Amino acid sequence: MKLYFVRHGETHFNVEKRIQGFCDSPLTDKGIKQAKSVGIGLSDIEFKAVYASESQRVVDTAKFAIGYRNIPIITDPRLKEMNFGVLASLLITEIQAQYGNILKKLSSLTDLNMSAPEGESYLQLFTRTSAAIDEIIQKHKNEGGNVLVFSHGDTISNYLMQLAKMDSYPDHDNCSVSVVRYLNGEFYVDRIADSSFRDKFCK
Repeated sequence: MKLYFVRHGETHFNVEKRIQGFCDSPLTDKGIKQAKSVGIGLSDIEFKAVYASESQRVVDTAKFAIGYRNIPIITDPRLKEMNFGVLASLLITEIQAQYGNILKKLSSLTDLNMSAPEGESYLQLFTRTSAAIDEIIQKHKNEGGNVLVFSHGDTISNYLMQLAKMDSYPDHDNCSVSVVRYLNGEFYVDRIADSSFRDKFCK
């Protein structure tokens, strides 16, 4: 089976350069267009099931992308974005003023157990994401096919990095697509942050 991971469309917090995490922000007009476009880009692929983070920006992205397809969207809180604790909803400039270079330390990946105050670490994020994905795989592996998973930039990047033991953190643009193949108990990463599905119809 194949898992197609899609990051949500552009939000107002993305534009304002605020950290989102567990808090939420609506899709912009551009974000809605991105969601519809990636849906068209994936339209020739048959999906057995669709899963999404319960965050509204992701649910909305999934709805716009699915469009006319008669596939229920199953939400799972374990697919939510990383919990950034006290940093959530703050401007990046505000974080730098109040907490110094904490974002740089987190993104350096030198300590996967490090977290923002009241937040979660990359290892904790991977644990809950993996639990959700493993459950999806167990549910669908016998029938095989393709499963669509809508989630968040850090959630998808962190999962792929630790799954494939990468040295760097792949950056995911809004509505980019990553593909993981599951075969005979092994994982193979086929695509990482591919924007071609979105960009083919989003000019």
